[in-house]
Amino acid sequence: MKFNTNSMPENIILLGNYDSQTAYMHSVIAEEKAYHPEKFEGNSDWFDFELRYIAPFDKNFCELKRLQGTAAEAAGRRAEFKGYIVINLNEWITHHEDDYLNKAILFLADMNDCWKYIFLINNLNVRASRELTGKILEVFFQNHIICKVRECSSESSVKHRANTICKELGVICDSPVKETIEEMMTSGFDKAIVSALLSEVSWYQGKKISMDALFGFIFNHKLSVSYMLSQKEYCRLMSIIERRKENWYGEKEAV
Repeated sequence: MKFNTNSMPENIILLGNYDSQTAYMHSVIAEEKAYHPEKFEGNSDWFDFELRYIAPFDKNFCELKRLQGTAAEAAGRRAEFKGYIVINLNEWITHHEDDYLNKAILFLADMNDCWKYIFLINNLNVRASRELTGKILEVFFQNHIICKVRECSSESSVKHRANTICKELGVICDSPVKETIEEMMTSGFDKAIVSALLSEVSWYQGKKISMDALFGFIFNHKLSVSYMLSQKEYCRLMSIIERRKENWYGEKEAV
């Protein structure tokens, strides 16, 4: 089977709960935008869409028209939207053989030159979620479209990625520092931002990063990540750090 490798950024099926899926999804979109900016056009890089379940006897299957209308709004002044559509498929769990679902997946495959997909499937029902995942993969593979599957537990989507970043940078972070990193990633800040911040701190404070070292650097230097983010996003990042600082020193004073 020959796949079209020009279809990148990749399509991904995320299995897990919504919180872990959201954290992973934000990271994926940010990193793919960094590597493939030419694949994104419109008012936003992504939008979410819940594909509602329609029973087979109901002749009014309008979900694809609704999706096209949402994509047209996201395109703004562009001719068409290009980027990620985050599609919640939870209403189709236990309905993987329905004809309407098959039609929807075939339509998505046809639109893959413009649209890339992150499918969200809750895997609490393991068997049903696997059957739904298999249906998507079957259609996409038949059309020579790459689609990967990721199981997103809170451990794999946040803690594991935070540990991986620390390992790659060769830094040792105290547990409260790792928790701060995890909150940044859960809030949608990608690997590039977190890595840049930790790298800069380690250059001045050493490879072992405590909360005192982290705050001591951040609140006494102009951060390089301020040039990597919009003013709004930088303020959002700093609000996380400032809240962590208040809680950290408040707890120490209480002790």
